[in-house]
Amino acid sequence: MNGKLYIFGIGGTGSRVIKSLVMLASSGVNIDADAIVPIIVDPDFANADVTRTIEQIKTYAAIREKLAFNDASQNKFYSIDIKNITNDYRLTLKDTKNKKFREFIEYSTLSKENQALASILFSETNLESDMEVGFKGNPNIGSVVLNQFTDSQDFIDFAASFKSGDRIFIISSIFGGTGASGFPLLLKNLRGLNPTMPNSDAIRHAPIGAITVLPYFAVKPNDESAINSSTFIGKTKAALQYYEKNVNGEKSSINTLYYIGDERTKQYENEEGGTEQRNNAHIVELAAAMSIIDFVSIQNDDPSLTCEEDSNDKIYAPNPEFKEFGIEDDVQEVLFSNLTQESRNSLCGPMTQFVLFSKYMTEHLQGTSSQPWRKDDKFDDAFLKSSFVNNLKKHIKAYIEWLSEMADNDRAFKPYKLMVSGADLYSIVDGVKPGSIKALWAFNKSGYDLFDSALNEERTSLAKNLTLEQKFIELFYIVTVSYTHLRAHETK
Repeated sequence: MNGKLYIFGIGGTGSRVIKSLVMLASSGVNIDADAIVPIIVDPDFANADVTRTIEQIKTYAAIREKLAFNDASQNKFYSIDIKNITNDYRLTLKDTKNKKFREFIEYSTLSKENQALASILFSETNLESDMEVGFKGNPNIGSVVLNQFTDSQDFIDFAASFKSGDRIFIISSIFGGTGASGFPLLLKNLRGLNPTMPNSDAIRHAPIGAITVLPYFAVKPNDESAINSSTFIGKTKAALQYYEKNVNGEKSSINTLYYIGDERTKQYENEEGGTEQRNNAHIVELAAAMSIIDFVSIQNDDPSLTCEEDSNDKIYAPNPEFKEFGIEDDVQEVLFSNLTQESRNSLCGPMTQFVLFSKYMTEHLQGTSSQPWRKDDKFDDAFLKSSFVNNLKKHIKAYIEWLSEMADNDRAFKPYKLMVSGADLYSIVDGVKPGSIKALWAFNKSGYDLFDSALNEERTSLAKNLTLEQKFIELFYIVTVSYTHLRAHETK
């Protein structure tokens, strides 16, 4: 597509999916857009899942700022631009800090009749809920609080930056409070945007995709917590019935809607929000990020992206598409070979390149000062202490943690043997033959010695006018792509 993709990540699941997308982007997985623009919607400012995602976006942006992408560059690491048009990649919700829901609806100022109605609609626990830690699985609260999307200055800034040809994507879960209520409300506001808002017509008619994440984890029982996994399925069924009538019904307001979930549900600690809400990365979030990649790959002239206006000025998609994600085999530990061919083609090569790069950076780089590629290209100790390399190391550490968390989850995504090193380095992809790459690089070498030989050989092919940062990334990209092109898609 030509244009930007605005991604609204609603709630904790929204943030975690955006994080997975950032990890895929860093490894060079193709995302066919001019730029992506993350906008996180979550009243829980201290949520660790949110803060971790924002930290990774900032690190990614700092690395990419030092790189250039043009016809002379082969490098695809960090190639997609990630723009920030709001305050720290977030959409700020008014009047949610240091307030209970009772105060938010100004319960004490209501008439007796309206107080009685509010007490029917909301339990005493609901009324006493702290708005600062989200909606604790209560979409009835979220639907009230989130109905102020367009009042935010951040939303106005989004509208002002939007151009014809841009697209919108919405990430939400369906079994909680923030996502289940936020998705239909945001969609309604986008399709019915006030004409006084900047670029309102372009936004109302824009192609909009979304992924609805069904239950894929559980939380441990806790009588003191408002969150109860036993209600997830019931809430999901109720929300799906609502979506069928109000989102993807006869006149669907969504162009492409993706669904994903998993019956395997590992139990997490029951944390209602704040710094303790930190879920391990999950293959469902990775697959959800792939739905975003699929959405931007849809050609601009595809009928599914068409929007029309009825006699009541309602914008709808006459040819909506609905998609699900699946794997080839129902296994507990998913390898690349268990994915569909399309998914393997998208992920295996770029991710494997970045894993090899990450292993070299963390396990071997420090001891390479005598290597010709280091000395001749002026990658001295000062360069290795630069903010650029420090940011690379920081992001690489988070990338390996992300893979490790998915490998330790249930269902596990475990395509790499992350602990291998030395002579076994090139057998790192589980289920893939390491093959012989000595003919390509050097004889009688293995592991990091072979890696160094390749770096030394390829350094002479680089353009002379590259910055040190550009040359560093370019060199590792070229060397790692040699391995992945040779063996990444050969399975046992």
